[in-house]
Order: sequence, then structure tokens, then C-alpha cells
Amino acid sequence: MRTESAAATAAQLEAELEQYPDERGPILLDAAQAWRQAGDDDRAIALLTQAIAVGGEDGGNARVELAEVLFDLGRAEEAQACLDELRRHRLSSPAPYHLAAELMEHRGELQQASTWFDLAVARLTKQELADRNTEFGFLTYADNIVTGRRRVRHALGLPPDELDESVQDLPERAERLDALAGAFAQPAPPGEMRVPFWPRAEISRAHEAWPDLVQHADADAAIADREAANRELSESGIARIVLVPFTTAKLQEFATRTGSDPAAEDTRLACMNEIFEEGGALNWPPARNEPCWCGSGAKYKKCCGRPSLS
Repeated sequence: MRTESAAATAAQLEAELEQYPDERGPILLDAAQAWRQAGDDDRAIALLTQAIAVGGEDGGNARVELAEVLFDLGRAEEAQACLDELRRHRLSSPAPYHLAAELMEHRGELQQASTWFDLAVARLTKQELADRNTEFGFLTYADNIVTGRRRVRHALGLPPDELDESVQDLPERAERLDALAGAFAQPAPPGEMRVPFWPRAEISRAHEAWPDLVQHADADAAIADREAANRELSESGIARIVLVPFTTAKLQEFATRTGSDPAAEDTRLACMNEIFEEGGALNWPPARNEPCWCGSGAKYKKCCGRPSLS
């Protein structure tokens, strides 16, 4: 998002505060992110401070967002104080603690990240943890938290515990994405564009299988690029964007069955159309509170739907 566009988005969001008072917390958070993208950290800090006053999950999330801004500005002591204050408030929602865990993981503070992940897990309900064992439990928010915890513990060299071992491996997770995609498929109106993509859990496997086709294994970068491209397509006037998820298993099976080269464009196009006809497609963008299309398990507004990603 260009600076001018980000500033316009931020101003528009602030204008919605009076219109949607019940959404004050999320709007302040989104506006702060947009102001950061526009280069106005002072305005972002002011809005995050207002969001903290809202309290609850939104206030907790705002503390983490403010800590991130302060860390980026070199004000580490103030940033740490924000996180310490979050811990003292003992919120019931796992979301702020999860955000804090990912922030510290991104900063390379793995021991702190591990502690924050433990705090997030401790706030998951028995039902949320049990839902991880359902057919599509690997896409739940709870599983996203538990997976992050395992990732950090592994990086710290800690032996896997029972919770770590409950996380499905990437092949199992990727195998189920097509089935989930079908639940979001809708009849196609005119002006539709079908866009193939590799879901988050499948990117490293695709890179390993076809490095010339999938040139890097950085899932975060690949997903961010896809979201940015989707927004550009939407702004260009495309009426409906449909995402068609590939898996290495599906593409290889299709290529073997048809006697074609999986890396060839014609093969991938034909495979994409078959996946679509079988109901394996996702409408973009999801609603703000729907699961993100990338497979992270987080809500779209908390993941690829953030203004700062455009």
C-alpha cells in the first residue's frame, strides 16, 4: 500500500468510529496499522493508546501492537513495559498472548516467545482444545497456537511434550485443505477470475518438489505476495476472485494420471480446473471474522486482511 493510499485508508477508518461504536476497538487497531503503513507512528501510538482504554481482547491486542511500534522505534524498555502490563491484566482471551508470542518469536526472543505461547494455551477452553481433534481441527485458531508453541519449543531444542506431539504434520494438514475449500465454493457469476495458489502448509513441500516452479519456501512472503496480488486484481475491476488451492499430492496425482509434466503451465491449468469443478475453491476475500484463506487458522482481519499487508 502506497503512503497516500494508506493514509486515506486510515482516515476512512477513523471516520467510521462514530458510525460503528460497537467496533471501536477493531477499528482503532486497523486504523493504527494503516497509519504505521503511512509512516505516521505518532498517530498510530495515539490510536493504540485509545484502543488499550477499550479493554478486553481488543485492549490486550493493542498493548502488543503498541509494543511492536515501540520496539521498532528503539524504545525497548517502554515496549517491554507494555507486555508486562498485559501479563498483569490476566485477560481470559488467548489472542493477545498469542500475538505477544509471535512478536517475540519474530524478534528472536524465543524463551519469551515460549512463555507467551504457554500463556495463550492456558487460556484455551477444553472445547477449543478438543475441537483440534475434529476433521478440520488443524485449521482452528487453537491449533494455530499449539503449532506455534511446538515451533518455538523445537527451535529452543526442547524435547516434544504431549501437546507438541498432538500437532498434525504438514502432509496431513495439506491433504485436508481441498475438502475445506469446498465448503466456501459459490456459483460463479460473470467476471470471475480463478487464481491457483499454494496454501501456507503446502509451500515448503511444493518448493522441495519443484524448486523452479515454487522458487522459495518462505510461506509468509508467498502468502503476503498472493494477498497483495488479490487486492490489485480487485482494484482493477475483477468482479469475483476465486482461489483454487493446490497440493503437491493432487498435482502429482493429476500429472501421473494424465501423463503430463506437473511443472508445465497447461498441466497446472487443467488441474486447477478439475479442483474447481470438484468444489475445491475459496472465495476471496473472506469476511473479516471468517478463517483466513491462507490456512493460518486466524481470522482474516487478524491475518492477511490487515491493512498493513497491502
